[in-house]
Order: sequence, then C-alpha cells, then structure tokens
Amino acid sequence: MESRSFFCGAGRWMCVIIALLVSGCMDAEDGPVAVLVAPETGGAVLFGEELATLPLLLADHDLAVDGAVELEGWWASWDMEKGAGAQLRSEVYPLAARRLSSALGLSGTGEVISSNARNLSSIRALGGYLESEAINAAVESAGGLHEQALEAMGVGDGVRALELSLEAADALWGVSPRQVAADLIQRAEEALGRNPEPGAYSQEELTRVRRLMYGASEALEEGDYPRAIRRAYYACQLLGANPP
Repeated sequence: MESRSFFCGAGRWMCVIIALLVSGCMDAEDGPVAVLVAPETGGAVLFGEELATLPLLLADHDLAVDGAVELEGWWASWDMEKGAGAQLRSEVYPLAARRLSSALGLSGTGEVISSNARNLSSIRALGGYLESEAINAAVESAGGLHEQALEAMGVGDGVRALELSLEAADALWGVSPRQVAADLIQRAEEALGRNPEPGAYSQEELTRVRRLMYGASEALEEGDYPRAIRRAYYACQLLGANPP
C-alpha cells in the first residue's frame, strides 16, 4: 500500500496533525507515514501501514476460521482491564504463532518483522512532536520486543520471532486511534457506573457527560476516531477519570 493513499478521501481526518511530513524527516515514498491524532486530548498515532496484528495476519492467510479461538481471545482481551487483557494475549500469542508460522514460513515472518520496523521508524521520526507518556511507553515496549524478535530470527527460531512480533505490533496497536478511543469510552463508562455520591455532579453535568459518551460511541462505530477520542476524553475529564 502506498502510504500517502492511506490518508486520501477522508475529510474527517483533516484534524490530524501531519507532523512527520511537516518535519521533513521522511519522504512519503520511502516508508509509511505516522501522524498524531487528537494530540491535545487523548493522543493517538495513525500508522500509514497497517499494523501486523493477529487479526490482520489470520485474515491475510485465510486462517480466520481455523484461528477463531485465538481471534476471539485477542478481541476480548482489549475489553478487559489492562493487566488481565495482557495476560490473555500472552496465552494467545504462542498458539497464534504456531498456527501462522507454517503459513508464513521464515520469509513471511521476516516480512512481519520488517513491517514492525517500518512502523517503529515512522513513529520515532515524529521526534519532538511526541509528548504523550503512553505513546512513548508503547514505542519503548514495541522496540524492545522487536529487538528480541530479530534475535530469535537470528538463531532460526521463527515461531518465537513471530510470537514476539505479534506482541510488538500489539504494543503499537494500544496507541492506535481506534484503541485509544475505545479505552477512553470504557474509562468513562466505568467512572459513570461507580454510583457517585448524591450531589457529586449536577444534573447538567451528568446530561453533558451522557451526551459526550453517546457521541463518542457513535463516532467510534462510524470510524471517526478523532471525534470519538475528543468526546470520550472530555467525558472522562468531567468525571475526573482521565489517565495521568
């Protein structure tokens, strides 16, 4: 996929800051472009090349039916509390890696590793534009896992390399616009469901929160992630539930 085409024909993405192109760190012809989405609220990163996640790889190799259990577990993990979700994915990775490795072979696994490398390079090229602790932590985690995947490939352990590469891609997925929006909506829902003490919020505030949450959920379903992020972020702000 040509990286520039990823951003064409979507007027709703005009609010995205195309920081990488502005910085001149990388020509769009040379590699995928990473851009910041809604950085003034719950900042996320839009990758110009699709992340090599488990669902994408299973679909690309016609293994979605055979790998239905892993696929279901992967999606379910993102609806859980972070620690529990990470634990479930750690159980899914080895199963998925074994299933995928026979279809990909070492060359295909190498392509997955290269995809992660390109996306890491594109987000690192944003440099000083990145002020989000969550994004920086995701990059650090993905980078470490990517290096381990390279080491595993170096000794011919393709299955382990693929397992680590799936985990690296997921570290970046955690700061993708879709996932950031979903996380903020879930955070707001949990805060609203804690039954605040009477008088903690005015009726006007609660009405505004519910409108913001409805608008965020609607935007998420429509794929308008910047709007979903902003509305969910402001709902969290009113509820005192924004991440540190």
